[in-house]
Amino acid sequence: MEIKRLVQILQAEYEIYQQLYQLSEEKQAIIIDNRVDDLLSIIEDEQAEIEKINQLEEERVETLQEIADRYSLSDGELSFAKLTELISGPNVSELKNTRGKILDLLEDLRNINDTNANLIEESLKLNDYTLQLLTESNIGKTKTYQKPGKLNSSNQQNNQQQQRIIDQKA
Repeated sequence: MEIKRLVQILQAEYEIYQQLYQLSEEKQAIIIDNRVDDLLSIIEDEQAEIEKINQLEEERVETLQEIADRYSLSDGELSFAKLTELISGPNVSELKNTRGKILDLLEDLRNINDTNANLIEESLKLNDYTLQLLTESNIGKTKTYQKPGKLNSSNQQNNQQQQRIIDQKA
């Protein structure tokens, strides 16, 4: 019974990992399009899916503990190889198949998350560069809309304070 339950838990985890992968693909498009509000929504959805996986992981650990107790094994003795030795029939192939699908999907998920992290890092670098350009630029330093030669000394101090678009201290 525990083996069937373990397979069911792993299949449920696989389905949630598929949802996470789809959310990661959506997140990638959102990052590329620079839609911050949508990004926050996707992150909330991912967190909800991760909570589901955590609950299933707790059930999986409990089920593995029951299997270990049934076969009089200690906590560290029950590996996947040992588990497949202990069980027989269609459960073995189903368990191996589900495990393989999960491992493949986790690798794909890791790759897309790495790509998303790189995209976010590049976006942050671009933002830093843009801010640096704005703080060091000459925008606002020229007196385009003032009459030449009509600048008095009291306005010079005010104009010098207004020359910067962004205060560098911020």
